[in-house]
Amino acid sequence: MKKLIPFILLSFMLTGCSLVEKEKTTASAENIKNVSTISKSRAKTLDDVYVTNPQVSDDTRLILKGQTQKDEKGEVTLEDIASLNQSYTIGPIVMKIKQVKLIKNLPTYSLMDYFHYYTESYESFRFIKVEVEIINHSNKQLHFGPVAHLMTSNHEVKEFKDDFYIEYLGGEINPNSSKQGAMGFIVDHTDPSLKWIELTTSDVLDDQHKVIAKAQKIKVDFH
Repeated sequence: MKKLIPFILLSFMLTGCSLVEKEKTTASAENIKNVSTISKSRAKTLDDVYVTNPQVSDDTRLILKGQTQKDEKGEVTLEDIASLNQSYTIGPIVMKIKQVKLIKNLPTYSLMDYFHYYTESYESFRFIKVEVEIINHSNKQLHFGPVAHLMTSNHEVKEFKDDFYIEYLGGEINPNSSKQGAMGFIVDHTDPSLKWIELTTSDVLDDQHKVIAKAQKIKVDFH
């Protein structure tokens, strides 16, 4: 019996090591799964996830000042652009601003009524388009808005409710997931020419609507 004791102890030790290794492997697999889930839900560029907006012409191919696009929704002209591809960390949220554009829009007659709600100059107006991606790196559902306020260099202020793209980028964002798309804000005061805009995000809230990270201000310069 005494001769068997060392073998029994060795057996217990090997079993214990096996369980620890199994737990480590499971934890590693879970981490890889979380990263993989985020990666699969992210697109390389906004073109990969572009969904045609029912009210606004597709401007994704407008990358140089002066370029114009015409379609059944009207005519859009790129007047300025800031290509950032820059990320900002707000608590567990990472927000990437891909591009900010100043666009002149001449909507077709059938769409003027829609824009009349946002501006008196609904036949011809300019708007700021903000292309963003937001990623929730936590394992909890959060509440966040990429643009709560927007101010221009001409001191014109817009709020999230003025966004006419309505792609629901604000609000709930699921654990280990991302959202991406665009927000559009009509600006009435563009003389003198806009030099910059300042975006203010919302606070990051948990599922109990408690603040876990304060809002951040981001200034974007036009060329």
